[in-house]
Amino acid sequence: WLTHLTRLGVGACLADDMGLGKTLQLIALHLHRRELAAGPTLVVCPTTMLGTWQRELERFAPDVPVRRYHGGSRTLGGLATDEVVLSSYGVLRRDHARLAQVGWGLMVADEAQHAKNPLSRTARALRSVPAPARVALTGTPVENRLSELWSILDWTTPGLLGSLDTFTRRLAIPIERYRDPGAAARLAAITRPFVLRRKKTDPGIAPELPPKTESEVVAPLTTEQATL
Repeated sequence: WLTHLTRLGVGACLADDMGLGKTLQLIALHLHRRELAAGPTLVVCPTTMLGTWQRELERFAPDVPVRRYHGGSRTLGGLATDEVVLSSYGVLRRDHARLAQVGWGLMVADEAQHAKNPLSRTARALRSVPAPARVALTGTPVENRLSELWSILDWTTPGLLGSLDTFTRRLAIPIERYRDPGAAARLAAITRPFVLRRKKTDPGIAPELPPKTESEVVAPLTTEQATL
């Protein structure tokens, strides 16, 4: 699915549940595209995830060059054609013009809900970096409102859902305000080829995982916390 959509250049949103291996799937995609000489991959993620991405790449693709484009000494000099560059959303906002000068083969937005506000600096910075293939990774493609899904898909597959005003008028308002089943069906039909959502509880997805254990722990406030 990922290789097919990225080869067509239409983008994809991988919205698998947390723990189902979105990072590993993207590493496999990079390895596949490396054989096609597709070019370097830029991964933008929260700063706290940079180490996780680097460790996973070193474990599953040890022969792939990896660099962190982060910190005061960050550089893009001598970029290899099969390299993976890891950066954060904060650096993207500051260096989007510089990043836009690189001929990326694939761009990945991990925890893509960071760009759920289409008018935010993060969303605008993402859109300013050209790449022939774009993949959004998020376990929560919709947290509060459907405009968040529009923002993600408008980056991966520009124009798929039309303008934000049109999307809001024709789909978001009928679904959110009036629970219109017809509008919901139209939205599902449009997005289904471009969004893959699998949950741990789906039959056959992760049968080796035990059921989730939930524990309630009561943590009373201190006097100072209660006062504040």
